[in-house]
Amino acid sequence: MMRWLVALLLVANILFGALVGFGGSSRNPDAQLLDLQMNAQQVRVVGGGQDQPAPKGKPAVPGAACLAWGPFAEADAARARELLSALVPAEAVTSREVVGAPSWWVFMPPQKSRAEAQRKMAELKTLGITGYSLVETENEWQNAVDLGVFPSEARAREYLATLQQAGVRSAQVGERRGRAGVEWLVREPGEAVMARVLEIKQANFPESALGAIECPAGPAR
Repeated sequence: MMRWLVALLLVANILFGALVGFGGSSRNPDAQLLDLQMNAQQVRVVGGGQDQPAPKGKPAVPGAACLAWGPFAEADAARARELLSALVPAEAVTSREVVGAPSWWVFMPPQKSRAEAQRKMAELKTLGITGYSLVETENEWQNAVDLGVFPSEARAREYLATLQQAGVRSAQVGERRGRAGVEWLVREPGEAVMARVLEIKQANFPESALGAIECPAGPAR
């Protein structure tokens, strides 16, 4: 059961990357960004050991395969759950509290103002680069420009080198601590649901992780 779910995740990632990159050998930095962020390293297989927090609610059958998606902050968790509700029955979805794995991001340091950050993004657009976003949280990273998040420092630095070749001069690589939050588990989702969740993740929550695990025993909520 676990093997087919892992295989489907790998195939979906490969197909998605192929569709994005289709069009010839000349590839822009944004196409490479998708390749670096969507890869087999993002498909994580986690055993159902005793150290796994147990979901609340109905018990899952030991050995069943679950699709794990997250972690999400409270507001995003509610939105993600709403999107899942259109795909699978309520009893097939459980949740648990988790702490996400550390990641690496490529970014431009915080600018003096929002207008200055927007000017930086306009320069990126002129260079043919997309996939960036403005950091608008009220903390030390406000008005920074997020250029992409990666599972390893090596991947982040590879993308940074591509940006530098394209003419970006002020971008840097930094580590991001794992985020605590809610992870949604979809029990035995099937190929169509798995592919649709992958699409939703990329369109709405690109920083979230998607993986295959053995469904933890215990109640769900």
